[in-house]
Amino acid sequence: MFKTLTKTRILHVPYRGAGPAVADLVAGHVDLMFDGLGSSAQQIVGGHFRALAVAAPKRAPLFPDLPTAVEAGLPGYEVATWYAMWAPKNTPPEIVERMRKEVAAALATPAIKAAWEQNGFEVPDMMGPEFGTFVSLEVARWSKVVQDAGIKLE
Repeated sequence: MFKTLTKTRILHVPYRGAGPAVADLVAGHVDLMFDGLGSSAQQIVGGHFRALAVAAPKRAPLFPDLPTAVEAGLPGYEVATWYAMWAPKNTPPEIVERMRKEVAAALATPAIKAAWEQNGFEVPDMMGPEFGTFVSLEVARWSKVVQDAGIKLE
């Protein structure tokens, strides 16, 4: 998406996870990295990375002075990290509801909230049917990115 929006020519270097990519960025083996705050926040706080922008729709609470990509001059560039719990399609609704309630209760605990926030995340508040709509929109959006970029499976 970044390359398409900016018409920038950069080489994608695939890694087997954020850990090796972080190590190579800190060591100067790569020039830049697109990463979620969960694996980069502490590197930014520690001064090992220089964050340029967050790709989320709004600024990260942990880094209130860090602009969004849109604020930094890249309209349309919004990429958010999100997590989900999935269950088999035929899971009884009462089980799904219990899972939703238990996750919501866990996310509301001070320890969990603090852990999320220290890594630059906000505790999610999207549960239920609106999440299904969100996932459908994400699939459509990223399908277009893949198609526009001509990405093919090898």
